[in-house]
Amino acid sequence: MKTEASNADFAASAPPSKRLAARRAAFLSAAREVFQQKGYAEATLDDVIARSGGSRQTLYALFGGKQGLFEALVTETCWSIFGKLTPERLASQSPDLVLTEVGVRYLEIVLSPQVLSLTRLVVAEASRIPEIAETYWRLGPGRSRAFLTEFFERQIARGLLEIADSRKGADHFLEMLSGTIRFQCLTGVRQPPDGAEIREIVACAVAQFLRGCVKSQGAAPASDKMEPPASA
Repeated sequence: MKTEASNADFAASAPPSKRLAARRAAFLSAAREVFQQKGYAEATLDDVIARSGGSRQTLYALFGGKQGLFEALVTETCWSIFGKLTPERLASQSPDLVLTEVGVRYLEIVLSPQVLSLTRLVVAEASRIPEIAETYWRLGPGRSRAFLTEFFERQIARGLLEIADSRKGADHFLEMLSGTIRFQCLTGVRQPPDGAEIREIVACAVAQFLRGCVKSQGAAPASDKMEPPASA
């Protein structure tokens, strides 16, 4: 099953030379700064070019315009999480190892200052420019969920996992990872976690997701045990 999270999708428009690659990186860095400072609607290509150097012709050749710049920023964010990981490559590995590796990489990226700023930008602009939110979801969170959905389906086929709905399973796992802490970081309630805390969050989420909350069959809880009758 092919999902929108394939490597071909992530790397579909790779630049053909080191010089163009450097120019592309400069445009994206400048676009990120301009979007953060002025918002998507108010940002212009002139702002990006003035900050990055280069020509309008090169920018259009690489991205096609402002929307292309935004799409490239979101796509590269998702690529930085999954890199060369593919469901095919991971299919033979144990679910706990894969979910741990993916979870750590996921939190490191989505809780980074750059991605938090990008997310705030999307939320701020979504009511005025709905398509920016749709693009962000399709190229970012949507791809993350598609990747995990396919991985879960392969593990179900191997008989290693039992998930009634693999797509909902992907939603649940990612929300277990980032739901509370990401919202806290987005709203400025707290600072992003360091590496040790990220690993702790991921370990707890993986264990909870794979094992659930139901107590294993064995000794009954103390409150359920019958007390022996008192001697007459």
